[in-house]
Amino acid sequence: MFAFYHEIQSSNRNIFFFFQCKSNGACGCCGCRAKAKARAASTNHVNGDDFVETDDGNIFGLAIWNKTDIKVNDDNVQRLTNPNHLFHLCCEERRLPPGCIQKCHFNIYNKEVLEAMFVGSDECPLDYLPEMQFCAAQGKDHRKCCAGRGVAETAAGQKCLTFCDQTPDVYTPIDYSYAPCLDRFEDMKRCFYDDIRSSARQHFLKLLNI
Repeated sequence: MFAFYHEIQSSNRNIFFFFQCKSNGACGCCGCRAKAKARAASTNHVNGDDFVETDDGNIFGLAIWNKTDIKVNDDNVQRLTNPNHLFHLCCEERRLPPGCIQKCHFNIYNKEVLEAMFVGSDECPLDYLPEMQFCAAQGKDHRKCCAGRGVAETAAGQKCLTFCDQTPDVYTPIDYSYAPCLDRFEDMKRCFYDDIRSSARQHFLKLLNI
């Protein structure tokens, strides 16, 4: 679980937000738990609308990386190695609301979207931001790339690299001092996109036409 305070200048007013990650399988900005949490209607391991945790070593939302029966061919290899497809697929697997799933694309998921979520003017509820960040990063640690792109070169310094580490079960409390990190959000995204594309090509191309 994590807490995130954020201040946005809006209409000459300072607006403060408190955001707390729930134990619903989200990881996102600060690494809440993500292991095999299932939502109602997605598996038969649920009771009503409750979440049930099963620790089978899998990460809910990233199943595509662990499938042993996947058939990679000339028709689907471009899709499987496309970071936007993997981002969107993860959001769907985690059963995010439609208003959030449509943001699960690197051309759409940007600072303006985040600020709209913070002020409550976006149709995607702020509660789902950690899950979107987790899916964008595919549960990986991108700190090396982020450091190279200057993500830590803000008033928040090294704290900003926290947003680049989406490793499951990594816990870091977040407060308002992290707000300057949003100014380097595009650099974070570039690291996510490039690293995921490279990893996906390495992973799926070796399965091509096997």
